[in-house]
Amino acid sequence: MFRDKKIGSSPAAAAAMLFFGCVTAHPGMAQGRSGSDGPIACGDFQRGPNGSWTVLRPTTIRAQGVQLNLAPGQTFAKNQFVSGIEVTTVLDRNCGNQ
Repeated sequence: MFRDKKIGSSPAAAAAMLFFGCVTAHPGMAQGRSGSDGPIACGDFQRGPNGSWTVLRPTTIRAQGVQLNLAPGQTFAKNQFVSGIEVTTVLDRNCGNQ
């Protein structure tokens, strides 16, 4: 006649746990790509007066977990994305307004 009343054995408790487990996001899930910028050889780039950056010699940058192999002569303008990375923002952040 008596039911064992364990927390989590009732359908209401299971539904509540499922709801709150789905609603509460894990902090790591909020970030699309994780990872910080890797070392950047700022001397491999030249900043233009309009905020663009030009590659001076073959180089590789790593930003937000993405590796980009860049060739001399490539120029990146503001709001130009390569593999989901805005190169000018990464270079401004790491190399400043040189």
